[in-house]
Amino acid sequence: MVGLTVPSHRSRRARAAAHRAMAFAALASDSSERVRYRRYHAHMRLAEALSRAADRAGPSAPQEVSA
Repeated sequence: MVGLTVPSHRSRRARAAAHRAMAFAALASDSSERVRYRRYHAHMRLAEALSRAADRAGPSAPQEVSA
């Protein structure tokens, strides 16, 4: 079996972005207002948790260090 080629913090960032997109899609869905907001908040909570986990795992780009 082949391992992941993308660092885990990047895949977490991608999943967080996907959950943000699903959250906004939930607001536009053809459901009751209560259901739309419940789905929106559930996806946003997941997106925030994934973003925090990605931040703890490592930076998304190399940081410049000044001496």
